[in-house]
Amino acid sequence: MAKKGKKDSKPLTEEEKLVRQEMLALQAEEERKKQEEDAKKRLKDKKETEEKYARINGLKIHTQWRKFMRQAKVDELRRDIEILSQQHEREVDRKDAIIQMLDKDLDDAESQHQTALRAHLQTVDAIIELQYERIKALEAEFQKALQALSDEFDSEKAEIQNSHNKQKKELLEMAVAMEAEFEEAEGEARQEFESQREEIKNRNSEEYNVLKISLEGAIEELEREFEQAHQAYLDSTESRTQSFKELTAKDASSAKIIEQRMRKLIRLHEQIAQWRTKMATSSREWEQRNKALKDEKDMMVKHYQELKSKMNRMRQAEHERLKQLSLYSGEAIKELERKLEQAERILKLAELNRKMETEQEKILPFDPTHVSTIPIPAADELLASASLQDVRDGGYSDAEAPTSPLNGFGSGRETEALAQAMRDFGGGLNSADGDFTREESEAAPTLCAYATDENGKLVPEWHYLSNFFKRYNKVILDKAALDKEKRRLLDDNAKLKYVLKQYLDGITVNGEVLKDPKNPLLVVNNRRQNFMKTASMTAGLAPKSVNTLPIPSAEQSRRNTAMSSQKKGVTVLQYNMPS
Repeated sequence: MAKKGKKDSKPLTEEEKLVRQEMLALQAEEERKKQEEDAKKRLKDKKETEEKYARINGLKIHTQWRKFMRQAKVDELRRDIEILSQQHEREVDRKDAIIQMLDKDLDDAESQHQTALRAHLQTVDAIIELQYERIKALEAEFQKALQALSDEFDSEKAEIQNSHNKQKKELLEMAVAMEAEFEEAEGEARQEFESQREEIKNRNSEEYNVLKISLEGAIEELEREFEQAHQAYLDSTESRTQSFKELTAKDASSAKIIEQRMRKLIRLHEQIAQWRTKMATSSREWEQRNKALKDEKDMMVKHYQELKSKMNRMRQAEHERLKQLSLYSGEAIKELERKLEQAERILKLAELNRKMETEQEKILPFDPTHVSTIPIPAADELLASASLQDVRDGGYSDAEAPTSPLNGFGSGRETEALAQAMRDFGGGLNSADGDFTREESEAAPTLCAYATDENGKLVPEWHYLSNFFKRYNKVILDKAALDKEKRRLLDDNAKLKYVLKQYLDGITVNGEVLKDPKNPLLVVNNRRQNFMKTASMTAGLAPKSVNTLPIPSAEQSRRNTAMSSQKKGVTVLQYNMPS
């Protein structure tokens, strides 16, 4: 064993050391790769676990979020349902009020219709009865007249038949006699006609035969003479005819040659004239064209200068327009911002006003049967007040601000007086809204803004602010009524103050009371005297002011008054307490 250990402890060579180091490096690399794979596997397992937990937690979060969203949606829907229910109740109340009003109007109209119908039926029955009586009287009169006419007609008919039979018999006898006479005359005329016809026929046949024989002999004689004359003419003119034919042929050939040369000469003359005319025309045409081109050149130069100046002016004008457009756009933006601010302020005021409306105004904001709910003492007093000037200044015409009839302003006579006065002042309280026809309501504009009423019908452009003017006139009337009531209360307050002052002047003594010429405390010689005048006449002293002291009783007041008057030298004869 020792020998073997010695062999093992033998030193290694360089190659063995390198091989051993490589083996150790490979082992270390394998260990490192194995550790990396184990770490990757552990990380992958952790990742899958985390993804699983994240997926589960995400589902839980989504579930909780759905619960919260559902709860929020349920709350929102409940609020919407409450708002819709309130709006529905408000609309139902308004519709119920309108239905009640229409039902009342329908009952009134039905009662009026029944009354008018009964009166009409009574009148018709009376007229029918009167017509029946009149028809009976006319029928009796007609029967009587018919009987008289029948009797008269029968008598006249009998007379006419008798005269007709008599005349008929006479005419028949005359016709028989005339027929016999006509037959005799006709026989005689026929015999005479036959004899004359035979005689004329025989005489005409003889004359015809004689004339025919004489004419045939004359024709034969004339034919023989004509033949002899023709033969003599041919014998005498045969040589002349031959020479005439030769000269005629020669003349025809010469005429053809002359005609050809004349045509050629004419063509030459025409060509010469045509070329001369063409030369003159061309010279004039070229002169005109040259002149036209020169004029056109001058005109083009002038037109170019005009267009150039016009273009410069147009550029300046467009530049100015652009500047004006920029200014106008800025002003329009400012104006729109101002209107937007005004509209927002109006909406805010409307929201504030909404809180102050009554239940009736909330249900029927534009009630056509009520203008105000504040009672007015009398229409003539309201019209005589100074505050009605605001109504006249701020009122509108019937076409601009139509409102409903006045209800709730005292008695019916006062209401009519106030309505008539408001019409005279131009307030337009009793004017009715203009109605659209069916064709106008169906013809909705498509390229512009338009307004519709609660029934979906089109509203005319001049009635866009009708509801606003209704409310505005209602506010003006309420303000006028409140001002009138305020002035009445102020007058009552002033009267009460005056009565209270009289009462206090009657139970107190001070300088103002003693200076008053109508002092109820002093009576001298059964007359009221001025304290200053009496004091100056008796003692010649100026009056001194006396502090106002309340007197608990009438006896104490008399005592104090007497003492004060004795100091001033005035005798008190009587003291009157105001009632």
